[in-house]
Amino acid sequence: MPLMLPLRTAVAVVLVASAGSTLADDAPPASAAVGDWQRSIDAIERDGGALDHRLSEHFLSMGLAYRANGDLDAAIDAFRQALHVNRINKGLHHLVHVPIVDLLIEAYANQGDWQAVDQQHRFRHWIHKREAAQNSDRFVDSAITYAAWQSRAHYLDTGTPTLTKLREALAALETALNAVTATGDETDPRLGQILNAEAQMRLNLATYVSFTDEDIVTGGQRSGDDLGDILERRNLIIESFIRGKQALERVVVLTARQHQDVEHALALANLADWELAFDRPQSARENYRRAYQKLKAAGLSRADLEREFGNPRPMKSFSLARREPEADDAAVPPNAYVKARFRVTKHGKVRAVEVIEASPPDNSRIVREARATLGNTRFRPSIGDDGPFEDTATIRYLFPDVSI
Repeated sequence: MPLMLPLRTAVAVVLVASAGSTLADDAPPASAAVGDWQRSIDAIERDGGALDHRLSEHFLSMGLAYRANGDLDAAIDAFRQALHVNRINKGLHHLVHVPIVDLLIEAYANQGDWQAVDQQHRFRHWIHKREAAQNSDRFVDSAITYAAWQSRAHYLDTGTPTLTKLREALAALETALNAVTATGDETDPRLGQILNAEAQMRLNLATYVSFTDEDIVTGGQRSGDDLGDILERRNLIIESFIRGKQALERVVVLTARQHQDVEHALALANLADWELAFDRPQSARENYRRAYQKLKAAGLSRADLEREFGNPRPMKSFSLARREPEADDAAVPPNAYVKARFRVTKHGKVRAVEVIEASPPDNSRIVREARATLGNTRFRPSIGDDGPFEDTATIRYLFPDVSI
């Protein structure tokens, strides 16, 4: 069964809406509900004025009704009205605004308006920086959410320079890490999450500065092969390698201390991915071998071992979560796609790419783009008792539409 890997699409951060109860099973149809909420809003504005605090809840509920009706533009307008009334009555930066901001993030993401998504994420993080204690769970969770968004968005056009996004995400993770470690509780599950996210951001940073023409100091366009710029890039890549590896090694130690056998094995595999990404195949080989042996010793079935390590997978993120079963081809949405078969060496490099299916079949551009992406993607190789080995992979690249 082939893997499915989205291409040039971002994952929307979907968060729970606090006002979801307005769409209960016994609620009226969405189209009727919109009219009901509009009449309630009109009545409140007549009695209390355009800034009456009660309007926020009503605009929010009307926005949810519009969203259920499939009218995202109207939903966004209503959510923005709810936020405006809230800010007038509660203050510009109040934690009570966060559920509405979350709804705006989801709605803008569904529209593919990444600049608006980024603006709302920045506002959300700014609220927590101003209003939540930096050692509080609420602030830590906000910093993790903000860094996760920037990790997904670093290649999207959000109106913010890529290096700025990556550095801001690392700063947020550092603050969260300081808050969590200050408690002295090494069993806090967020500790591993933060360390893995830090490694991911440092890999993104090292990869980006290796290929970009952006001046890494000023953010402008690089002019020529300036020696100072070359040294700055080299130092940044070295620092990213060292600090990212330290973060992943710390997760290895934490999981070992807590006798989390499966998570410890997966942490070792993450460390091996890191070493392979930075062209240290011998160290990677040993850690892949150790990871496989430890998962085997933890009592995983043959099928579970096969799911975790039996097929090459693109290196997308560092996580202690088990792999989910692969989706069936029948569940693939009718997007444009390219299905390719290729060899993955024990060093995670792609060889002998063969396109076996494409839709639409006459769109040569998506085939070229899939080939180019494969050539630039490092894979976790298949792993067995003796470590990584060369194997065949089949992958399906999904495209957002056929016009690319």
